[in-house]
Amino acid sequence: MKLRTGVAAYGLLLLILSPPAVADDGLDKPFTSSFARLEHAPCTSLFYRNGRLGCGTEDTSLQVGQLKYFDGSLPDIKSPYVAVMEEEMLTVDSINTLLSARGGYLQGILVLNSTSEEDGGQNNQYYSPDSLYPRGYGTPSANLNYGTNAYAWNPKGQGLFDIDMHGIPMAYVIDADVSKSLRKEAQSVSDAPGDTIVAEFNYYMGPDKMTSAKCLAWKDVATNQWNPKCLPIGGTSVWATPGSPPSYGDSENDNNANNRPVVVLAAGMDSTSMFHDISPGANTAASNILTVLMAARLIGKYVNDNTLDSLPNRIVFALFEAEQYGFVGSRSFLRDVAYPGFECKSSLVRAVSRLGEKSDLACINPVRPSMKFTGLGQIKGMLSVDQLGYLLGDGVLYVHADNNNDMYGTFLANVLKSSGTNSFSVASASVNSNNNAYPYPPTPLTSLLHLSEGAVGGAVLTGYDYAFTNKVPYHSHRDSADYFSVNLKSIAAAATIAARSILAAAYDNGSYDYATSANYAKNLIGELNYDDKDLVALSNCLLHNGQCEMIQKYSSVDAANERIRFGRNMGSPNPMPKAANFYAGVYHRYYGQPVVAVGDQLYGAYNGNDYGNKASDAIHILPEALESAIHGLFNDYLGRGSNSNGKFTSCKTVSDCGNVDYCSAEGDRATCTGGGVCVCERASYHVALDEALLPAENKPAGYFVVNENDEGISAMYTEPNWSNDVGVRVYRDAGWLPGFLSLAAGLAVGSASIFGAFVLRIGLKKEKLY
Repeated sequence: MKLRTGVAAYGLLLLILSPPAVADDGLDKPFTSSFARLEHAPCTSLFYRNGRLGCGTEDTSLQVGQLKYFDGSLPDIKSPYVAVMEEEMLTVDSINTLLSARGGYLQGILVLNSTSEEDGGQNNQYYSPDSLYPRGYGTPSANLNYGTNAYAWNPKGQGLFDIDMHGIPMAYVIDADVSKSLRKEAQSVSDAPGDTIVAEFNYYMGPDKMTSAKCLAWKDVATNQWNPKCLPIGGTSVWATPGSPPSYGDSENDNNANNRPVVVLAAGMDSTSMFHDISPGANTAASNILTVLMAARLIGKYVNDNTLDSLPNRIVFALFEAEQYGFVGSRSFLRDVAYPGFECKSSLVRAVSRLGEKSDLACINPVRPSMKFTGLGQIKGMLSVDQLGYLLGDGVLYVHADNNNDMYGTFLANVLKSSGTNSFSVASASVNSNNNAYPYPPTPLTSLLHLSEGAVGGAVLTGYDYAFTNKVPYHSHRDSADYFSVNLKSIAAAATIAARSILAAAYDNGSYDYATSANYAKNLIGELNYDDKDLVALSNCLLHNGQCEMIQKYSSVDAANERIRFGRNMGSPNPMPKAANFYAGVYHRYYGQPVVAVGDQLYGAYNGNDYGNKASDAIHILPEALESAIHGLFNDYLGRGSNSNGKFTSCKTVSDCGNVDYCSAEGDRATCTGGGVCVCERASYHVALDEALLPAENKPAGYFVVNENDEGISAMYTEPNWSNDVGVRVYRDAGWLPGFLSLAAGLAVGSASIFGAFVLRIGLKKEKLY
């Protein structure tokens, strides 16, 4: 199992040469200097509610075959082979051709990095592995839509995500020079003894006919012990509220005077690809995160808490995890807040026992580290943002508004079109309604529309019109700033427009007077410059260097705050890889699953009576570095509005913020951020777990059961476990002769040794020395 990006769970893709090649052999260049550190990315398996998807070997046996170049058609092959193809050939037609002709001989597929130096990698021939109807018709998420789910948002979509390739492993060779050598060897196939190049796959990822429910409930045959063979796709979402925090508590003492209706600015924060290790998501994840964070920065800069508290509606910013795998993050949050609302099976407790009332109220079954979300009022509407890094034309963004009778989508669309900047405007999308079943782009708004049954709606601000851009393959390893430069001017404009629009939505008193509301917000919020230092620094982190100083600084301070607060070191956040990767990964205690510490035990959920008996009892959460950095940035951007004089206390951790006087409102408290100053807490984490699953009671993290109230509509994706020694070897098959000669030489040496020992013994006896 790949426990998130950056964990070496696959082993290396080793290209081992045996015997050493001659100096002018293609395999010797560049393999001799790179074989032990060769980058690769495998196509992995996923299970879902009704079956499995993706790649993998038939069983634990190695699958070995000679390299054969695949150009769309295959000669009559009657021996085991591995197809070597260019990445632009990775289409449904190619895969079907290979599968239909395999006859037991196809052992695997190697996909080459085909980056062209001439076109800078911007070859328009590349396809998207996702469906024509992303998270819609024909996919495991089809039942989660509202309106038509068969609209071709992704015109280059091939639907490869939804193919079960059990028995056929596949890997992407990242290095272009290594790919060049492999291409040469596969094209010049030789059957001469000792001159055959073969690939050996060790990629077993579970048996055929497996489902998520089966692998989660797996019991070992020998012991009958529960031993799950997979983990859910999920993680940690982050949300934040500017202004004084909402009040919340138990049903008897809760004061809801401050709990106004909510307007949400949201986006998905994850991406995916056919090869999960390389999911750069420049347009599908990074641009979303940048837009929402910069919009929060503008609200925090231009609107103080007193103004925000006086508005009819409260603003919520949210970045949701695992959206590409069935809207997991947004559905988890919206179901807990309102649809139908969260039900705690236990009494509410303090998240950190030793802190008493200074700690958040929490639930230990199912685990919620904070119940702050229960203080949010009814959801009035949502503005989602999506894919704003690449534009169809200069200076134009698009709004997709819902066509419901509540009028909110129309109101929000008009606000957006009235909130443009000096160089960017917003136009209505060209998408047409199909028999009143308007096709909504797959965003968190889809979750709100579906869960509210259309009673609550909104709009989506995008960089695309009636379909996703053809230039950048959607949900592909090529959605990368290395190939296509993300337009920071459009991100800055989108952040400005989104900030103004969500403030206008908070200002509206129910009259839907979009002109007055938009004018109010536009007068308050200035334009964000595309060369803004935070935008430039954060874009470098999310697009080029996931281990940048900004992410590390905000993540490390946030993690230190959690360690101090909980009084126990649960480890450090899993860092982003240097090449930023936005694959959601699995839901696990080291990657965002909260756990309950009761005495010396850690539980994924707890239903006993011993919690709180020890001062060390607490609910712990360890998000990844990206999530913890976003948490810190939200606090920094939104937590300064309570300070009227603009003077902030310096800090290194939350311990330095105990005596600040500008976070003294009821329910408010100070924290430290990577910005080096004490601010008021505004951000919270929320679990992103498929609604069909619950952590098992009184079991460690990693054990899950199907919810007895499961409605049978979610995708329920899980990722299987596999051994650490999986990988691929490519080497020269020396044939039978070297083995025969080695055996003959061994027999000859052995025979000579025996004969020598026999002669020596006779000689020793003759000399009476034996």
